[in-house]
Amino acid sequence: MTLGRPRTVSDEQVLAGAARVIARMGPARLTLAEVGREVGLSAATLVQRFGSKRGVLLAVAAHGVDALPRQVAAAKDASAPAATLIEILAAAAGTIRDSEEFANHLAFLLLDMADPQFQRISRDYAAAVERAIADVLAAGQAAGELIKGDLSRLSRAVHAAYNGALIAWGLSGDGSPAEHVREQLTLLLGPYLEPTSPVRPQPAT
Repeated sequence: MTLGRPRTVSDEQVLAGAARVIARMGPARLTLAEVGREVGLSAATLVQRFGSKRGVLLAVAAHGVDALPRQVAAAKDASAPAATLIEILAAAAGTIRDSEEFANHLAFLLLDMADPQFQRISRDYAAAVERAIADVLAAGQAAGELIKGDLSRLSRAVHAAYNGALIAWGLSGDGSPAEHVREQLTLLLGPYLEPTSPVRPQPAT
């Protein structure tokens, strides 16, 4: 029996490299050759693994579905879950280095909105983010950080404020993405904080 040669570059490493190329060039300008240069593989090898450029883009989109929800869910265990949620989302926004990179991320989002296969992935991602936010808000209520009452619609508002803050930063270019996200989420969640709860966000770990 002859064993196949082990993969020196994993699919996960390929997708991480492709994500870097998307951030640098945008999805339209991405080529398999460029991804191959990024990760040290030939374009032919990428075709064998993913089928096409479209296959790579779909795999990148699917691979990133649970990343932010997983980060957000970690806030449930903090002593001030809602404040920690703000810092986690601000930290996620802080990974965007400049307006050009943000524009490339937006181009990928437009692909998500226009293509049925990408749409399904994007909807799963949005639903997972909002479920994670809802769980964190419930934890904040249980910890006495947030006021009692129906917060069922607040998770979507938090998600919308996060995305809206990024768009506003992209349009204005003032400050940093993290600052915009932190400011908008603090304004949104402020009225829901119990007067005796800690109001200073806890840095994400």
